[in-house]
Amino acid sequence: MILKKSKITQGQLMFFVIQSQVGVGILSLPNKLQATAKGGAWISSLIAGLAVQVIILILWALCKRFPSDTIYSFLPKITGKFLGKLLGFAYIVYFLFSVSTVLAFFADVVGRWVLQTTPRWALLILTLFTCAYLVKENLRVIARLFVISSFTIIVIVILSLFGYAHANITYVFPIMEAGWGEIIKASNAALFPLVGYEVILVIYPFVEGKSSGKLKAASLGSLVISLLYTFEVFTSLIIFSPEVMPAISEPLLYMLKGFSFQIIQRIDLIFLSLWIFIVSTAIVSWLYMATAGLGHFFHRGEHKKAVPYVVFIVFILAMIAQDPAITDLYDRMIKILHYTFVVGLPLILLIFSYLLRKKEAQAR
Repeated sequence: MILKKSKITQGQLMFFVIQSQVGVGILSLPNKLQATAKGGAWISSLIAGLAVQVIILILWALCKRFPSDTIYSFLPKITGKFLGKLLGFAYIVYFLFSVSTVLAFFADVVGRWVLQTTPRWALLILTLFTCAYLVKENLRVIARLFVISSFTIIVIVILSLFGYAHANITYVFPIMEAGWGEIIKASNAALFPLVGYEVILVIYPFVEGKSSGKLKAASLGSLVISLLYTFEVFTSLIIFSPEVMPAISEPLLYMLKGFSFQIIQRIDLIFLSLWIFIVSTAIVSWLYMATAGLGHFFHRGEHKKAVPYVVFIVFILAMIAQDPAITDLYDRMIKILHYTFVVGLPLILLIFSYLLRKKEAQAR
């Protein structure tokens, strides 16, 4: 039974999806897409956003059949008790590994740009302790903070607009230089910075209202982030020439570093401060997904009791990823896991739920 104090509105679901999707990828995405798609990199970002909308539709259709259950409780109803529990633990591992990867990249960026002499372990502990303080609260409290923090995205867009003072639109031409094949190939790389929408597998039963409204809220939230990423990719393309872009790992930060005002000397640090806040909420979302699963299996649904050991596991995994080779390995693994647990498995479960006529009686 879901307590009323844990329920969230459909509007809060939209902001939950927004904050879950905004992550470290926004900084390096322009560089990665331009390397493959050239001037058509922004099109790759749009294609990835469209693909995400299709995946959200699959996840929603699956959750709609079990409106009172999270993925941890409806898996046994589809696959049987033993396999359902096994898959539930597999999802927990996926969420733990995902948040560890996000945290590792987050520590790398902060360590390079702001706190160069701060030990990595200190950055990880400070971030995890701050996030853990919020994760132990009920979903409504988390959602309320996510609503407030989403407005910082507007400030990020405004700061990015400063770059248009030195924009050169000719840098994106010819748009189809790489060809449709490479543009579509690059959209695969754009898909992974958009992860986070799978949070609906865990929070769907906590959202008030009809299923159609939940779909609209999740889709709108993902659309906002897709447009934001496309805007930032396009902005980077018209600021840096095609010759310079491959040498710049975080184009947005380099762009803002070149601007200063009489009062404010380092706009890039303001951008990073907002970005740190936003990425922290994404980490909170991933931590919640993992603790919700462990709470379901070991603490009778009380996720906050699972927070301490989830934080410990994530800290260890993030510390391991100090070497660039390990970081690359994490990156490759997360792509495989994403396709498995967010695309492939939910689609198979949806098909089986229809074939076996498995659904909740009150599903609507």
